[in-house]
Amino acid sequence: MRTITTCFGLMIALVFLVTRPAFAQTTIEIEAGQNTLNDALAEAGPGDTIVLTTDGGEYLTDSNINITIPVTIQAAAGLNERPVIKHSEVISTAVIFEVWNSLHLDGVELDGQAGTEYNAKYLLRIRPQNDAGDLVLEPTTVVKVTDSYLHDVIDGGDGNFLRQYAYTLIDSVIFRNSVLSGSGKEGIRIKDESSERKDLGFYNVKYFEVSNTTIANTKRSAIYVYSGDTEPATPEPEFIVDRLTCHNCGSVNGRAIWPRDMQSAVITNSIVANGLVDDELWSVNLAGASSISHSNVFMVSKIQLGGSSTQVEISEIDPQFANPDMLDFTLPADSPLLTMGTDGMGIGDMRWTTSGGSTIQVAAGQNTLADAVDAAEPGDIIELTDSGGEYLNDDRMDITIPLTIRAAAGLDERPVIKNNEADESTRVVFEVLNSLHLDGIEIDGQAGTDFNAKYLLRVRGDVDSSTVIKVTDSYLHDVVAGSDGNFLRQYPGTFADSIIFRNSILSGSGKEGIRTKDEETDSGLFNVKYFEVSNTTMANTRASAIYIYSGDTDPATPEPEVIVDHLTCHNCGHSNGRAIYPRGVQTARITNSIIANSLVDEERWSVNLTGTSSISHSNLFMVSKIELGGNSTQEAISEIDPQFANPDMLDFTLPADSPLLTMGTDGMGIGDMRWITSGVAIEEDTPIPSETNIVLDQNYPNPFNIETTIPYHLGRDGHVTLEVFDLLGRSVARLKDGYDSAGSYSVSLSMQQQGAGTYFYRLTVDGESTWRKLVVVK
Repeated sequence: MRTITTCFGLMIALVFLVTRPAFAQTTIEIEAGQNTLNDALAEAGPGDTIVLTTDGGEYLTDSNINITIPVTIQAAAGLNERPVIKHSEVISTAVIFEVWNSLHLDGVELDGQAGTEYNAKYLLRIRPQNDAGDLVLEPTTVVKVTDSYLHDVIDGGDGNFLRQYAYTLIDSVIFRNSVLSGSGKEGIRIKDESSERKDLGFYNVKYFEVSNTTIANTKRSAIYVYSGDTEPATPEPEFIVDRLTCHNCGSVNGRAIWPRDMQSAVITNSIVANGLVDDELWSVNLAGASSISHSNVFMVSKIQLGGSSTQVEISEIDPQFANPDMLDFTLPADSPLLTMGTDGMGIGDMRWTTSGGSTIQVAAGQNTLADAVDAAEPGDIIELTDSGGEYLNDDRMDITIPLTIRAAAGLDERPVIKNNEADESTRVVFEVLNSLHLDGIEIDGQAGTDFNAKYLLRVRGDVDSSTVIKVTDSYLHDVVAGSDGNFLRQYPGTFADSIIFRNSILSGSGKEGIRTKDEETDSGLFNVKYFEVSNTTMANTRASAIYIYSGDTDPATPEPEVIVDHLTCHNCGHSNGRAIYPRGVQTARITNSIIANSLVDEERWSVNLTGTSSISHSNLFMVSKIELGGNSTQEAISEIDPQFANPDMLDFTLPADSPLLTMGTDGMGIGDMRWITSGVAIEEDTPIPSETNIVLDQNYPNPFNIETTIPYHLGRDGHVTLEVFDLLGRSVARLKDGYDSAGSYSVSLSMQQQGAGTYFYRLTVDGESTWRKLVVVK
């Protein structure tokens, strides 16, 4: 299972260097003109990147363009307008790209030229055979479209942005951060299997994703993906649609999204609006155990639920798009859709959301943060400006309105929040009654001092039911009060929409690390709808690292959606052996995680699952067993010593030759992926210098939208290259390639033409390399 974490998936990897073919990855820059793209492809080798350098230039082709080797076609950095690819000759069946191997389109425009003599029927077509009848399609093919604009592909009553034919078999089809508008039939069409061809094992595509994308003005379904034949034993695609804005889709038949016959399709955080309304038709059709949640359907036909498929948190609100005729789907600043997502953020393509609230900058000092919290308005951002500064409080801080508290960009060390009054009321740092996002900060529980906290975050009392608690890129530690103490404690009788920990480190708790439990039997209550811990490290908890109670024992009571992905868990539950306990939860999912170095006892367990919950692609070493109840499952579980670099100093870096670097669901690493690089420094957010004094610092700001700065230090002279890669190992920018003298440097990076997501940057000096990651948000 590939896991999508809302609009920004954190499936991070570095091991593509050893798992991907060692292509030369030459970059070929070409200007606009007649067949310049065709000519470049004829000269390209596998893995090459073709960069289109002309701002808004027309890259014309007089024939269909055949993709027979893995290649990336992308816009050059810094262009104001996308390069445009289109036909310049009349072709009987006009296809811009015939795809027989992996293709990544990034930052480009494909113009189908509907209404002209050059109109295309397909912008991307995937067939098993070429015109000569040769079987040439590579089953490892990945078709990926990012930050691109595909439009006007109408050929009478036909025309698709992407059309995949029957009897084809590829790995993945992915659309991210793109806009697709104007098709004569379905927008994306992957279908047509009819026979029971069991020998293939699956049909058409293994993995299908549309995320943070807009699809508009399709005559039929925006998305039509067929599961395969009718044989139940035939595996089906993994189908994920997340943060889709869909406008006027299925204008002739009402259909918008049809994962046909799929048993486990997932649609989340999406808007489907302004199509055909007919009581006899449907806009979304689901089967099996498929689901649609946290989405809005307005002025469209009904949602059709078959099998045991479900709909949760579905609204029918007019999105009031700014100007849909001009493809402007911006939501109003006061739209309720801006907080309806699984993570408390907006739904639909996030590029159409507007931001509210003011930014308040606060210096370190006594009660400066508390005063800012008291003075803030709903939606405000409180920005802590002092690197490593101590934000001291003599009373707990009550969060009664939605707030973000974050570190200012470019700080060398996290701002530190802690109490300095030995009083019972200060045993809690944050009392959470409404949404709170903590980003880039440190909360010190000060265990062993007069000021030790019992809870860093406590949820109790009259909590707003839309509350989202989100902790990102932060360090929470040393919350020990005798045999008690939690990073987060949610009390009975409270209810929150979401609790999310991402890219954070939590170390040292006197009891459970995260504890949300305690509802009384048959109360009909449960605490949280959505719970996620991803790409996070938890260490040194006396009881369970994670203890999530499903609610009461009544089967009719809803339960949380529990996702634990890429967790590194060290010495957790050292008093009772427990690490992860989704108590009574029937559908918890644990993936890509490492649980190591705690209490080993044959009578105890480290993970306890029930219902149809699952743990997969994970490693358990020197811990108690996995307890499986009900129909819960474990898959691809190893017992390998992770050989953490220095766990006592919270350095969980994996060895370069660790087999854990390729054991994930995506063939990449498991555990908190930041430990695959040179380490995640805690006391200082800078890496430890190597013996040769080559230091690659974290870029700032990070995450960022368009521009960031990468600092590095050389302790010696040498030939330096500084390069940025995407998750497929493709170079997206080379920032430095030349000789540098010893000293400190900084280089600016623009990612204007790249999509949102995680990237890596590598500094190499005379063959010695070090890595870091950066995150682009759009």
